[in-house]
Amino acid sequence: MKKMVESKKKSWFRRHWILSTILGFFLFFFIAGMFYEMDNGSTGNAIKDSNSQDNLIITDTKLLLPQDSEVDRIWQIKDIVSITLNATGFVEGSKRTMSKAEFLGGSSITTEIYRFDSIANAMQFYNQEKQKIDIRGVEEWGLGNGCFGIEKDSTLAGYAKGVCLRNNIVFYIKSVSSSYSYVNDGNDFMKIMLKKV
Repeated sequence: MKKMVESKKKSWFRRHWILSTILGFFLFFFIAGMFYEMDNGSTGNAIKDSNSQDNLIITDTKLLLPQDSEVDRIWQIKDIVSITLNATGFVEGSKRTMSKAEFLGGSSITTEIYRFDSIANAMQFYNQEKQKIDIRGVEEWGLGNGCFGIEKDSTLAGYAKGVCLRNNIVFYIKSVSSSYSYVNDGNDFMKIMLKKV
């Protein structure tokens, strides 16, 4: 009789300790997963304002440029410089130049990022820049949707220019090379930047 009274006094969790342990693990992983998602959401490369109708990208343009850790050591990287621009809706901009020299040639890359207060103003600027680089007699630079670029090369040298639009951000790149094999350097750097948005 005494044993029956003791067993009735045991809590549900003590009587079902295996099930309680399993539920505890599920609860722990669920809470840990929520914190992990919150942490990843706050450290993304490009931050979007979800309350905005235009879904504007509000990150600092310096973060969208190629960073030291993303660039091979053969490149000499200059400091990031702020850009000022007299264009409708321009908020801020940043620029970075990189160069490399090797035995048979070299390459110089200029990357620029422009952030606007709306997608419409960014699109207007993008279309203006696109018209400036749309020159006859050059090959299109295959950058994909929302991008336009050109490439001109000869046996000894080449250059490329490209401009891309992502929401309210305009990416611009110019590549000058002393060797045909380096013409695609600019394209590679544009891809680095576009992955961030």
